[in-house]
Amino acid sequence: MKLPNRFITGLGILMISASPLLQAAPPDQRGDGPDDNRGGQQQGPQNNGGHNERANGRGPGNDNGRGPDKGPASQPGRQAHQDNRGGNRPPQDFGPVRETFQQHRDVIGRGQPLPPGVHIAKGRPLPPGYGKRLDSRSLQYLPNYDGYEWRRLGTDVVLIAVGSGIVYAILDGVLN
Repeated sequence: MKLPNRFITGLGILMISASPLLQAAPPDQRGDGPDDNRGGQQQGPQNNGGHNERANGRGPGNDNGRGPDKGPASQPGRQAHQDNRGGNRPPQDFGPVRETFQQHRDVIGRGQPLPPGVHIAKGRPLPPGYGKRLDSRSLQYLPNYDGYEWRRLGTDVVLIAVGSGIVYAILDGVLN
């Protein structure tokens, strides 16, 4: 089988130009990589951000006046999303985040309820003008996910993608 030289050259250029793109792709989040701790020892917290952790008061050695047994970081159920404060992707299970909302709902407060006929659905854009951003005082208790932000809608809280406004998760009634 004889292939034209142009075809072989084009295929070679395509392979060479695509290899950096494959290496630059973000790591797979399935948990089957070398950092997976299923069956191994529990390791200490990973340094996901590195350069920014001390500056935002979340790094090691900065407990903001809280002792070893004080503050939200020492409460049970907080560890599941504590490690996601540096970024990463939101989890599939928001159980620990729901507990955090329940514990701090008096600080976070309720938003304006949605008018009749307006429905929020996961995977759809948030209607323009709906959903009030949470203030910094409320956000200090919640995990921070890069590219996403928390919005308050009545007694519900939604996590939306910042660039597109697509609803990633709806936490129904967490502010009741």
